Amino acid sequence: MPSDRLEFQGGIEIARIPETSGLYAWYYKPLVIEPKSVEQIISSFLDLPGEISTEIQMRYGVRLVAKSSLDVVYGFKRQLASAVIANAIDSADNLLVNFLKSNSVYFFTRPIYIGIAKNLKQRVYRQHYLCLNEYWDQDSAVSKHLDVFPDATVQSTMEYLGLPHSFALEARIRNIPLRDLVVHIYPTNALPADIGLDTEDTESDSASRRDLEKVLQLVTNPICGRP
Repeated sequence: MPSDRLEFQGGIEIARIPETSGLYAWYYKPLVIEPKSVEQIISSFLDLPGEISTEIQMRYGVRLVAKSSLDVVYGFKRQLASAVIANAIDSADNLLVNFLKSNSVYFFTRPIYIGIAKNLKQRVYRQHYLCLNEYWDQDSAVSKHLDVFPDATVQSTMEYLGLPHSFALEARIRNIPLRDLVVHIYPTNALPADIGLDTEDTESDSASRRDLEKVLQLVTNPICGRP
């Protein structure tokens, strides 16, 4: 493998990522363009569920609490992202196919997830790719949960199954096939000495790792970034 290789797609390639420190970024780049699947996955990035909560404090410790769900709509027609994307696919199918197959995807779209790794192969291949592969197993707890609750969100799945937030869980809930994920890496030995171990447990992250990841997330605004 050339030492300057920075882009990997598919299990065989991702398994060859070097065991060195650096930065990484995951992107959605489908190998096979299936309009319905593309529409569903991109919509999951844009139709972000939300909730607004209002609380009014009254006398004697009484509080009025109201909660309401929020929908993201686009344009004067107030369409959901799924409708906008479906219309775009119908009217510009060739453009979409050519765009998603090109390397321009990395210049015109945000990464799905971005992070820092003391060991890129450990983080990207073993913790992310293999974990997602396990979640795709039809007998996994996540797959069984989605069979029962097809509209489950990342947060509701975390709470129901007692799982920590992870890139693998984000990708599985959005039904992103393993084959359609590309990871870019930036190998470097310039990370702080106290960067700490690669883990999904944000509570155990060192201060330097937290600060650096916050900067990366602020700059790139990854779709599935840590809460």
